[in-house]
Amino acid sequence: MLKASLKDPRIMVVILVLIVVVMTPLDYRIHTMIPSQDPEEISSIPIGSTVVSGMQVADPAKIRKEPLIIHPDYLVKNIQDGDIGAVIYGLFTGAMMTPIKEVTEGVDVGGRASKLEGLGMLTTKDDKLVVQPPANFIWAYKTPYTYAVKTEDGISIVEKNKTIRTLSPDEIGGAASDYINETELKEWYKEAKIGDRIAIDFSLSNFSDGRLEVPPEDISRFFGEKTKKYMREYPEGAPIMAYMHHYKVEEVATATSQLESYPEYDNINREYNAREFTRAWNGTIVPPGTSSPGKETVQFTSSRDPKAPGGYASHGTCPPARALRDAVAKAGLPTPTGISWGYFALIYGFDPATDVKVYNDGRYPIMIIMWTEGSGPSMLIHAKILRLVPT
Repeated sequence: MLKASLKDPRIMVVILVLIVVVMTPLDYRIHTMIPSQDPEEISSIPIGSTVVSGMQVADPAKIRKEPLIIHPDYLVKNIQDGDIGAVIYGLFTGAMMTPIKEVTEGVDVGGRASKLEGLGMLTTKDDKLVVQPPANFIWAYKTPYTYAVKTEDGISIVEKNKTIRTLSPDEIGGAASDYINETELKEWYKEAKIGDRIAIDFSLSNFSDGRLEVPPEDISRFFGEKTKKYMREYPEGAPIMAYMHHYKVEEVATATSQLESYPEYDNINREYNAREFTRAWNGTIVPPGTSSPGKETVQFTSSRDPKAPGGYASHGTCPPARALRDAVAKAGLPTPTGISWGYFALIYGFDPATDVKVYNDGRYPIMIIMWTEGSGPSMLIHAKILRLVPT
C-alpha cells in the first residue's frame, strides 16, 4: 500500500514539502552558526577586474556544498536555474552545491558573466560575488607601465620593477612601441646616462570606478582602438575617457577669435601655430574633477621675440588660446592653467598643448571642439564646449 502511494507524484510532492518545512528551522540554526562563504573564494579572477559578457568570473567547483538532507530546497533551486550538473552531483553524492544565484549576481550557472552590456567590473556586495554593470562614463589615467633603462651593455626592458628582457645597442630598435619609434629611442639612448629610463608603453590606472589597472596588452581588447589612439596622442598623466555609453551631447558655450596680422613675428608661422593649437585641443575630453592638457603629438614653430624667455616664442598661439579661454569661461569653468585674461593670452613659458590645462569642476564630462575658418590674418578660430550628459 505504501509503495503504491509513493508512486503517486502528489504524495511525493507532499513528502518533499514536509521535509523542507521540518528542515528549515534546522537549516537556519546551522547557518547562524557557520559564517557565510567569502565571495572572493569563488572568484576566477581578481576582484576589481574588468569583465565582459561571457567571461569566466566564478569557479563553481569552489562554491560551498551542503548536505542534501539539510538543503532539499537547493535541489529545487538548482533545477529551476537549469544547473543540471549540480543536480546530478547532489543526487549521487548527497552534497548539494549552493545555488550560484545565492552567492553571485550577474553570473550564470557556469560561472560566466551574463546579460552584461559593456564593460563590467568584478566586485563583492553583501557576501555575493557581483558583476557590476558599467557607469555611463569610465575614465582613467595614462600611466607608464614599461620602461627602457640604459645599462652598460644596452637597455633593459622593465615592468613593475622587474626586468623582462635585455637588448644590446644593436637591438634597441626592437623596443620601439606605439608611443616611441625606433629613431626616437636611439636618439634617447645616445644622450641618456646609465640608469636613465624612458617610458615605452602605458597602462590605464586609477579608474573612476575603482577597477584594477588595465595593462597595455588589454587596452584595445576592452576599450577599443579608438581609446588606444587617444592615449597615443596625449601625454603621460592625462585623463583618458576609456568608455562612454547612454549619454547625450549638449552645446554649452562657443567663442571665436581672429588671427590678425603681426608681420614682425612672421604671419606664416603664426598661422601654422594657430592651426597646431587648434589641432592639439580639438576632441579633448575632460572628465569631471580632472585637468586635461592637449595633445602632445603636435609641433609648434618659434619666432624671434626679445621679450620672451630665451628670445623665442610660439607666436600665433594667443588667438586660439583666447578662443579656448572664452569658451571655457562661458561654460562656467575655471580659467585654463597657462592662459591669462590679457590680449596676449598664452603665458610665456607654457607649452600651448601640454602645459596648458583645462579643469572641469562640473558634474559631467566636457568635450572641447576647435576648428579654423579661412586663412591668413583674417582666419577665424572657433572653440566650442560640449557637455556629455547621462541618459
